Amino acid sequence: MVQGTTIIKGRIAMGKINKKEILQAFQSDYKEAERHQQEWSIKREEWISESFGNQYGNEEEGKSKIVSKDIAKQINWMLPSLADPFLSSSTVIKCNPITAEDAPSARQNEILLNAQFCRKFPRYNFIMKALRVLVTEGTAVIQTGWEYADEEVEVEAETISVDPVTGEEFIEITEVTETRVLLNQPTAVVCRNEDIFIDPTCMDDMDKCQFVIHKYETNLAALREDGRYKNLDKVAKEQHSLAEDSTYVREDRSYFEFKDEPRRKFIIYEYWGSYDIDGDGELEDVICAWVGNTIVRLEANPYPDKKPPFVVVPFNPVPFQLFGEALAENIGDNQKVKTAITRGIIDNMAQSNNGQVGMRRGALDMNNRRKFLKGKNFEFNGTPGDFWQGSYNNIPGSAFDMLSIMNNEIESQTGVKSFSGGINGGSLGSTATGARGALDATSTRRLNLVRNVAENLVKPLIRKWMAYNAEFLEDEEVVRVTNEEFIPVRKDDLEGRIDIDITISTAEDNAAKAQELSFLLQTLGPQEDPTIRREIMADIYELNKMPDQAKKLREFKPQVDPVQEQMKQIELQRLMLENKKLEADIADKLARAGENEVDRMLKLSKAKVEEAKARKLGTDADLGDLKFLKDNEGVDRQESNEMEYAKMQHQYNLAELQINAGDKNIGMAR
Repeated sequence: MVQGTTIIKGRIAMGKINKKEILQAFQSDYKEAERHQQEWSIKREEWISESFGNQYGNEEEGKSKIVSKDIAKQINWMLPSLADPFLSSSTVIKCNPITAEDAPSARQNEILLNAQFCRKFPRYNFIMKALRVLVTEGTAVIQTGWEYADEEVEVEAETISVDPVTGEEFIEITEVTETRVLLNQPTAVVCRNEDIFIDPTCMDDMDKCQFVIHKYETNLAALREDGRYKNLDKVAKEQHSLAEDSTYVREDRSYFEFKDEPRRKFIIYEYWGSYDIDGDGELEDVICAWVGNTIVRLEANPYPDKKPPFVVVPFNPVPFQLFGEALAENIGDNQKVKTAITRGIIDNMAQSNNGQVGMRRGALDMNNRRKFLKGKNFEFNGTPGDFWQGSYNNIPGSAFDMLSIMNNEIESQTGVKSFSGGINGGSLGSTATGARGALDATSTRRLNLVRNVAENLVKPLIRKWMAYNAEFLEDEEVVRVTNEEFIPVRKDDLEGRIDIDITISTAEDNAAKAQELSFLLQTLGPQEDPTIRREIMADIYELNKMPDQAKKLREFKPQVDPVQEQMKQIELQRLMLENKKLEADIADKLARAGENEVDRMLKLSKAKVEEAKARKLGTDADLGDLKFLKDNEGVDRQESNEMEYAKMQHQYNLAELQINAGDKNIGMAR
């Protein structure tokens, strides 16, 4: 039972740990994982054998043993097209920020990761090895890590000292020891599949994997130089060697061993996973390494994501299985059929009487017979028909038809067009639609394979590198972006939420885009802005993998011709004079239009005055006529009489009211 164990800053503080119990648990996990992987291991060996064109084991003595290497041929044609999108550009990685605050971090990550992956990392060797293992064995396992190395160097430094007598300051040059960083970058290594043992309960989700065991060969000198391994003296006394593990076989099938202790190879097992170290019922992420039955390393997982530093990539994914299927699984039977047909053709030709010559008995005497056998001129009796010439047997046309059918079947499953014709429009019908369908099917299949590599290999690898950079990178790394520009990258800037995007494209995609841009370039008129033309031409250069030409075209600035410039100035002055003249004419016309408007308003006012005078004269005439009529008819006298009568009537009414009021008062007094 484990007691008093804690994990502090990536290290395990050892209390009373039962190392034997821990080692037994890890070795038990190794045996169970090995047992569950046996079926896949058998298939993987078959796929490798078929891919390399090894004999099937049913060969007979005296007959052809040739094997048709169609799988190897398809692999050799497939790998360049799969690797090209990841090797043809120096800016493969694009980092897109999730929020606006993450934009600076995304920019810094993009610069740093592209520099690490495309410049400081053996990208070509890594991609080609990973793809070959992936296609041949169906699964590729990548181990990530961090590489650091430094050295102590003596450098001259200036210090300011004070003279104790005079008190004057002076500069003194002294030798100081400085630590110079030689390597500080992430790494990635393609592992052998037979050396990786993965938790069988995680199904097809690597995030649910609770342990990964990696075994590999090493020696005492390498472990001592690493500095993280303990109990190496005990390992040296036990004198381990590769012969102890009968299941371990070198890739080159060699069994050479060094005799001296520091260089003698032996097998070490590394357990990356979760285990309850302190016995509190909670799992801790640990790394445990052992040689034989001796633990040489036991500590917390040093990586920031606290996950096993492995990326598992399937070629043809199988649902609910972590390991994929190789290319040989799809076209292995077709290769066997072609092998059988080819062997039959060769055996048929080998058993024929080609090159044999027969003659009628008595056609040659002994002397001429000897000349005939030596290839010299000879004399014979009879006719030329007395001699018979042997030849190969005729091969039925159905054999070649079957070979052609198998070729088309293989290429239709892999999506790789061979140099001998392979997939064409005739395969799907002798029409333009059939040819386009064949090309689309080939491009789609290839693009799907490229996306599989991008999504399942490169992106997880870059995400782990990004996490490692945030943890292990020095406070400031200067990344050379261009010949002039230097951008400092701080570790604090690498912790933003960033979405990684891998730019992928196939030759067919680039050709199609370039053709569309070329057609657009042809449709532009001569009066179009030259900047737009240069931008489109630069895009075409980039699609054709000529980034230098694209950069020159984008940075191109046309030189000014002084004669043309002077002519432009003269033409500009002429246009300005014409514009001024036109503006003056317009102003003059506007002024005249204003004067005309004033005259019109004045005439309208005068017309209104005359009209008012006319109305006044008419009114005066009407009043005079009315007065004449009234005088003539006595209207005024009658109106005066009526007014007098009305006045008298009013006075009478008032007198009557007063009389009535006096009578009323007398009655009230009584």
